[in-house]
Amino acid sequence: MALTQDTPGAYELGDFNDLPVKASTTIYEGAAVGLASGYARGLVAADGDVFVGFASGKADNSAVATDGAINVRVWNKGRKLITLPGVAVTDIGEKVYADADDSFTLASSGASVCGHVIRYVAANTCVIEFYMTAAAD
Repeated sequence: MALTQDTPGAYELGDFNDLPVKASTTIYEGAAVGLASGYARGLVAADGDVFVGFASGKADNSAVATDGAINVRVWNKGRKLITLPGVAVTDIGEKVYADADDSFTLASSGASVCGHVIRYVAANTCVIEFYMTAAAD
C-alpha cells in the first residue's frame, strides 16, 4: 500500500552496531568481535564465532556475571590495516579469515570469514575490506 502521509522512521547512519557483551568479558578497542550465543566477545573462531566487526572502543563487562549488562560498539563494515602473515600482492581480492580477536589468516580452516584483501602494503601487512558476516559465510 502506498503512503498517504509522512512516516518518519528511526534511522541509524554509519557502519556501527551496538551489541550486548557476554558476561565476565573484556573486549579491547580494535579487537575482532565475534558472537557467542548472541553475545559479543573477542572473536574465538575455534568455538564457531561469527565475525561481527571491530570494537571501536573498550567494553569491560569482566566484573559482571550477567550477559548483556553493557554493549560494545563495533565497526561492522569498513577498511582496516592488519597484520596478515604471508600476504602477497597477488592476494588482492582473496578472502581473509579471523581465528582470534587479533589474528588473521588466508586459510579458511577453523577460522571465521571477515572480509577480503583490497591493498597490499608490505610483507605481512595489508588493508582489508571487512563486513559483518552471516553464519553460513
